[in-house]
Amino acid sequence: MKPLPGLAALFARYFVQTMVVQFVLLLGFVGLLILLTSGAERDRIEQQMAGPVRMIQRQLLARPPELRERELATIGELFAYPLELLPDAPTGLSDDARAWLASGNNWLDSDRKLLYAPLPGTRQVLMLGPLEDPDSQGWLQSESGLFLLWFGFFGAPLALMIYFNLRPHWQALKSLRTTATQLAEGDLSARAANLKSPLFGPLAELINDMAARLERQMETRQALAHAVAHELRTPVARLRFGLTMLDEAEDEHERHQFREGMERDLAELDELLNVSLSYARLDRGEVALQYETVDLREWFDDLIALLQPLKPAHITLTLDCASGSTTFDRKLMYVATRNLLLNAFKYATGRVHMRVWQQAGLLHVDVDDDGPGIPAAERDRVFEPFQRLDRSRDRATGGHGLGLSFVRLIALHHGGEARAAAADALGGARMSLLIPQQPPAA
Repeated sequence: MKPLPGLAALFARYFVQTMVVQFVLLLGFVGLLILLTSGAERDRIEQQMAGPVRMIQRQLLARPPELRERELATIGELFAYPLELLPDAPTGLSDDARAWLASGNNWLDSDRKLLYAPLPGTRQVLMLGPLEDPDSQGWLQSESGLFLLWFGFFGAPLALMIYFNLRPHWQALKSLRTTATQLAEGDLSARAANLKSPLFGPLAELINDMAARLERQMETRQALAHAVAHELRTPVARLRFGLTMLDEAEDEHERHQFREGMERDLAELDELLNVSLSYARLDRGEVALQYETVDLREWFDDLIALLQPLKPAHITLTLDCASGSTTFDRKLMYVATRNLLLNAFKYATGRVHMRVWQQAGLLHVDVDDDGPGIPAAERDRVFEPFQRLDRSRDRATGGHGLGLSFVRLIALHHGGEARAAAADALGGARMSLLIPQQPPAA
C-alpha cells in the first residue's frame, strides 16, 4: 500500500503552490499598474523638471560657449544629481528620442532616470541625472527587500491559515486510512474515531455504518453456517444408520421401511438447504421488493382460506381485519403472515386470533395464541435463525427454526420490524409484524 504523505509534505506542496500563484498574480498586477501609470509618471517628472531645466539653460546661454562647462559645474553644486553638457544627442537614444530633442523638446529616459534637454540655438544637449541614486535606496526599496516584505506580510499569515486548516483534514484522512486498513485485514470491529474534519466527518460515519452492517452480516452468516452444519448432523446420521440397517435387513418389508425413512431424511435435507439458501438471499438483500396496493380484508380473507388445510382441527382461527388498503410485496408478505400463523398453530392449545389494523402510517399484524407464551428474556431470541425454545418438539412439528427469522427479515426488508410480546386476551404469545404503508426510501 502506498504510504500516506506526511503533513509537512502536504503543507509545503500547497503553500508553495499558493505562494507561486499569488506571486505571479502580484507581478502581473504590478506590471499592469506600471503600464497604465507610466505615461502619467513621465508627465509628472517632466513637469517637475521643466523649471530647473529652463533655469540652467538660461544660465548657460548667458555665458560664452567656452565658459559653459565651468558654469555648469558651479550650478551642479546646487543639485543632488549630476549635470552634464553633451556636444550632441547620445547615439544610444532611439530615433524617436533624437527627433524629439531636435524639435526642441525635453526627453525622459524612464529606465535610467535621465532627462535630456536641448540647449536652444546649439547642438549641445543638457543631461540631468540619474535623478534617483540607486545606492541611496534602502533595502525595503530594492526588489529583494520588497519581496521579503511581501513574503513576510502575506506569506506568514497564509502559511498559518493553510496549516491549521489542513491539519484536521490530514489527521482525519490518516484515521480513515487506519480504519480502512483494519477492515481490509478482516477486523470488522474497527471503527473510525469522531473526526473534527467537516470534509471527512460524514465519510467516517458512512464507513462506520458500513462496517457495522458488514459485521452483522458476517455474524449472521457465520451463525447461519454453524446452525446449518448442526442441523445437517441429525438427518445425515439417520441416513448413515439407515444404510447400515438396510444392509442388515432380513426381509423386503424391513428394507422398504428403511428406504422410506432414508427418503424422508433426504427430503428434509433438501428442504433445509432450500430454506437456508432462501434465507441467505433475503438476508443479503438480493430479493427485490415488488410493491402492490392491496385491499386488506380481501387479501387477509384469502390468506385465512389458504391456511385452513394447515390448521389443526382442534384450533379455532379468527380474524379481525380493518378496512382500507396498503402497499407491500404480496409474495413476501404471504410468507411472513403464513409463518406467523403456523408458529401460532404449533403452540396454541385451542385458539388463534389475527388482528390487522393501521395506525400512524404503519400496518400492524398481530397474531395471538393461547399457548404457554414466551418468557420476556427470550422474546428477541425467537427471531434468530434455528432457534427453537421448546426443545421437547421433534423436527416434524418444530420445523427448522427459520420461520420467525423470515418474518423479521421480511419486516426489515420493508423498512418495518417484528416483535414478540404477551397476548393479553388469550394469555399466550403475541407475534407482531409492523410494515410502513409507503415504500421505504432506497
